[in-house]
Amino acid sequence: MTTGSSSLTSDRQHSSGGTKPPAGRELEQAINSLFTLLEDAYPLKFKRAYPTDEDQIRAKRVWRSALKEFNPRRIWMAGKKALDTSKFFPDLSEIRELCKLRYDELGLKEPLQAYYEACHAPSQTRDYGWSHLAVYLAARETGWLMLHSEEQRVAFPLFERNYEIICNRVLDGEDLEATIMKGLEDSRTKELTRRAEEAADQAQRKLMMDQGIDPDCGKEARKRLKATLKT
Repeated sequence: MTTGSSSLTSDRQHSSGGTKPPAGRELEQAINSLFTLLEDAYPLKFKRAYPTDEDQIRAKRVWRSALKEFNPRRIWMAGKKALDTSKFFPDLSEIRELCKLRYDELGLKEPLQAYYEACHAPSQTRDYGWSHLAVYLAARETGWLMLHSEEQRVAFPLFERNYEIICNRVLDGEDLEATIMKGLEDSRTKELTRRAEEAADQAQRKLMMDQGIDPDCGKEARKRLKATLKT
C-alpha cells in the first residue's frame, strides 16, 4: 500500500503575472516555520548542522523538494511531533516519516478492518454508528453493490484507495466529502473497476434468474431489483 500517494487536488497554475502559486507560498512558509522551530528547540545542534545562511538556504531547498507531496499543515505538525518523540536533532527522513498517514493516531481503523466494517454493516446510511465517517464515505464511493457482491481481491483495492484518500483528508483538515478525482486512476485501478462492474452485473443477472426474472426482458425489472438491493 502506498501512503499519501493519491493527490486530491490539481496543481495550481502560475498567474499571468508570473507570481508563485499560493500552494508554493504555503509550502515555503511551512519549511521556514519548521526550520525556525528546530532552531529554537535545538540551537546548538541546528547551528552545527547549518552553520551559515547559505547552508540553510540549500537545506531548505532540499527539504521543500522532499516534502512537497505533503500538505503544509502536515509538515508543521510533523515538526511539532518530532520535538516530543525525537531524542536527537531530527533529520529530513524522520520528518518525512512523521508526515505519513498513521491510522491509529487519528482514531481510524486500518484499511482492511474498515473494509470488513463496511461489508458487514447492517445499514448503509450516514446515521449508522460507523467507527468513523471515513468508513461510510469510502464505502459509498466504492459502491455498496460492489462491496456486497464482489470478491475481496477485487473490491478491497478500490475501497482501500478511496479510504486512504479520505483518511488523508482527515489528517490534512480538508473537506472529507469533496469529489474523489477518478481521472487520476491508474490503468490497474481502471481494470479492477471494469472487472468488478462486470462481476457485479453477472451476479445481478444470476440473482434475477434465480428469482424467475428474465434479465434481458426490460430495463424496469432490473431497476426495481437495484432499488431492492440498495435498501
